[in-house]
Amino acid sequence: MEIALERIYGHRLALPQVGAALLFAQEAPPALLLVPEARLRRYRDLSAFGAKVYVNPGLEALEEKALFVLSYEEALSPFPEDPEAWRLLLEVGRAYPREALLSRLLKLGYARDEDYRVLGEVVELGEVRLEFFGDELERLVVRGEERRRHVLLPKPGKAEGFTSKKVLHFPGPVYLDTPALAPKALWPLLAGRPWVALGGGVELPPLELGARPLPPYRGSLKALEKDLARWLAEGKRVHLFVGHARTLEYLKRRLQAFSPLILDRFPGPKGRLALLPGDFEGGAEWGEWVLLTEALVFATGGVRARVRVGEGLSDPGALSPGDYLIHPEHGVGQYLGLETREVLGVKRDYLVLRYKGEGKLYLPVEQLPLLKRHPGTTDDPPELSSLGKNEWQRAKEKARKDVEELAGRLLVLQAKRKATPGRAFPPLPEWDPLVEKGFPYELTPDQKRALEEVLRDLESPHPMDRLVSGDVGFGKTEVALRAAHRVVGHGAQVAFLVPTTLLAEQHGKTFRERFQGLPVRVAVLSRFTPPKEEEAILKGLAEGTVDIVIGTHRLLQEDVRFRDLGLLIVDEEHRFGVAQKERIRELKAEVDTLYLSATPIPRTLYSALVGLKDLSSIQTPPPGRKPIKTFLAPFDPLLVREAILFELERGGKVFYVHDRVASIEARRRFLESLVPEARIGVVHGQMPESLIEETMLLFAEGAYDVLLATTIIEAGLDVPEANTILIERADRLGLATLYQLRGRVGRREEEAYAYLFHPPRLTEAAEKRLAAIADLSDLGSGHLLAERDMEIRGVGNLLGPEQHGHIRALSLEVYTELLEEAIRKLKGEVKEERRHVTLDLALSARLPAEYVGSLEARSRYYSRFAEAKSLAELSRLVRELKERYGPLPEEAENFVALARLRLVAERKGVVSITEGLTHLEVVFPRYPLDYDARGLKGLPYRVELTQYPPGFRLEKKGLRPRDYPEALMEVLYLFADL
Repeated sequence: MEIALERIYGHRLALPQVGAALLFAQEAPPALLLVPEARLRRYRDLSAFGAKVYVNPGLEALEEKALFVLSYEEALSPFPEDPEAWRLLLEVGRAYPREALLSRLLKLGYARDEDYRVLGEVVELGEVRLEFFGDELERLVVRGEERRRHVLLPKPGKAEGFTSKKVLHFPGPVYLDTPALAPKALWPLLAGRPWVALGGGVELPPLELGARPLPPYRGSLKALEKDLARWLAEGKRVHLFVGHARTLEYLKRRLQAFSPLILDRFPGPKGRLALLPGDFEGGAEWGEWVLLTEALVFATGGVRARVRVGEGLSDPGALSPGDYLIHPEHGVGQYLGLETREVLGVKRDYLVLRYKGEGKLYLPVEQLPLLKRHPGTTDDPPELSSLGKNEWQRAKEKARKDVEELAGRLLVLQAKRKATPGRAFPPLPEWDPLVEKGFPYELTPDQKRALEEVLRDLESPHPMDRLVSGDVGFGKTEVALRAAHRVVGHGAQVAFLVPTTLLAEQHGKTFRERFQGLPVRVAVLSRFTPPKEEEAILKGLAEGTVDIVIGTHRLLQEDVRFRDLGLLIVDEEHRFGVAQKERIRELKAEVDTLYLSATPIPRTLYSALVGLKDLSSIQTPPPGRKPIKTFLAPFDPLLVREAILFELERGGKVFYVHDRVASIEARRRFLESLVPEARIGVVHGQMPESLIEETMLLFAEGAYDVLLATTIIEAGLDVPEANTILIERADRLGLATLYQLRGRVGRREEEAYAYLFHPPRLTEAAEKRLAAIADLSDLGSGHLLAERDMEIRGVGNLLGPEQHGHIRALSLEVYTELLEEAIRKLKGEVKEERRHVTLDLALSARLPAEYVGSLEARSRYYSRFAEAKSLAELSRLVRELKERYGPLPEEAENFVALARLRLVAERKGVVSITEGLTHLEVVFPRYPLDYDARGLKGLPYRVELTQYPPGFRLEKKGLRPRDYPEALMEVLYLFADL
């Protein structure tokens, strides 16, 4: 069967993987196939289709007429601009003048005597032996084997600093497997090349090639035999690709009735069954061909290869027109963009901010550090401030008074708590280590710190009231377990309160496993507990024979009595009702209480509150944990199928979120027809609670591959094998909900994926919300998301609802500054305010549009220069600019010089640097000044110290404007840091 390959370019194909492999193998070499790293192994056996294949090739394969398979990561790896200069082709019969040869070897990093020897007419370099007759290479031996040709590559470690990318140097059409996983950086490199999408997630027209996918046999060889008989009777060429030698032997015996042929190469003869080597997947009926695979027949899975793809965080500093920004004096304005203005012959770039009543503020870009972001969007805009009025200052003053009142109230509560007598649980040197042995990992630094703080509270003679917050799966339960172990060691009881029955069962399992072999009785009290067992648990609690009880709100009922309750642990308190919270307050009056929360506290707010509330924050992931790779895409059934099969292939499970109860059964039928390989369970809020919990347990235990659910799964069972989540209409969901849903996956070392599907057109608010969750895929970035989340939802759970209005008006960052200020005031502490340096020099300093053409790129660089905290960071930025755009023009040199001057001036505590008619004037905050008097006298400039204002004046005579920054820095280095 012939396929006209030229007509498939520029199209999206829906083919099983074995069909995609066959199609690519038909290409005339050279051609390139790019795949996620975990799928590389599926293409290593392309030689079964008669193709010459290189997988992740290097310099040695450049001249080969072959098919090349590269992982996405490898395609973007550095490669020399001139590859020929970095490879030495050795061919018998060719002349290699001795000096030229030794010079090439040196360039490739090989040193004479150290790496190779010259013995007369012989050169020995490791496992390569070259024998010459004069200059002619007469004999070539590699690893003991005589060859006609060999490519010598650079010495490992020598080939560094390459600026090109490997994908650019392997010619031919490009095929992309699972293009939705392709890194963004790859797309510009494919410009001008014919390419084919082997999968969904890209906007290309689909093309049907007539291949009919086959459903899996799931080990049913009777069904396979029935289909084989039909295909062979129709004269089809039937091919079964097998990845394992033992499987091949088994199938040869099992299918002997069909007289299978054992072949090395495709295709087999008409009307016959051929068994061929090949670790492919899927299956298809395609014209006269039938393609079957071991994976299709036996539904093999459990592959644990990890996909290494993805970008880091997008630049958080980049400004976009429409963003809302806060100026310390003028308040909230809307950023309109950059504008170049010339004043008295000096060109500068200015940020343009719009205020109420169409007032505009033009702010020099070097004043960017003054600005703070406001979380508003055009869909949900904040109120703009008015220029020339005191609205902003009045709003800040009102918030300041409320914040001072809040801080005072928290300090009083803390003092009362410290005065209340409680029970101390000092260390037990022989008992404490017993539970630590069962923990298979090292505690992270944050876990250690949180545990130390909790144990210190338990050791004090006052009731503990501590909140441990942290990202999902970051180890809060381990801290709670060790705290419980300490309390039980002193003969007291522990109650662990959780919001759902499933969590109770799960924690119960964890605690029982960890306390196995110790004299500790762990019980679970929930709706799953049989009546007789429940009666025995209640009796055990009253008599003291049950040490730890884990349960839902059932624990809060009046019939639950403790003999000696020492510790109450509450997981996700905000998910309990008002009456239940009141009962918790009664319970905790005299016992140590530990709250656990999966909503991270922003770092800035945490550091402000740490002196008022007992908080512990776990912000570092366990070792080996990978970020959740997050994709935004319009809904695409093909991408849905691929994502589910990709997860099932590696032995995992999938969450599928469809947040409409009315249509969830229709969605189940759709998924069953789209992915017949998967077993699908359904849960939603209108089902009886017992059925919800039963279905989720069956999913966790492996009865289902996919759990189709509403957002009811936002908080629930921890399923380590579930490492893919697909969320329909993600644009309808709030940031906090999306964050919690995504947290259902990625709980272990396996790479996890989240697919957020949305309509083709999005509102600005939805786009920003989805972009926020996609950007913050890095582990430990939960605190950044928490800042955005708190600005959206408020801080009701932490500080009370009355504070939300202030955060809404001022932003979390400004509110946190006011809170820190109020706390310092109450404690009598004084903090020197960090002043922004006012720079006013008649110097044309900017990144010209002729140099950095993109407005977005210029905005991003201005932000990054403004946020730079060190001269080394500035140097890296300058190096990056030069690599991307070439040598700096004069105005850009001046801009960089002013950025350096600003950093040095800030370190010295300078208030302002201004230009007068004859002098440059530098002002410090106070007098006397601490400086090197001798060094000052030795300068080639005339410098005059001033007392009013405190600082110095530098004479301009003999200096060009472009010399000002360097001269000022030379003087400032002689002053002490402030």
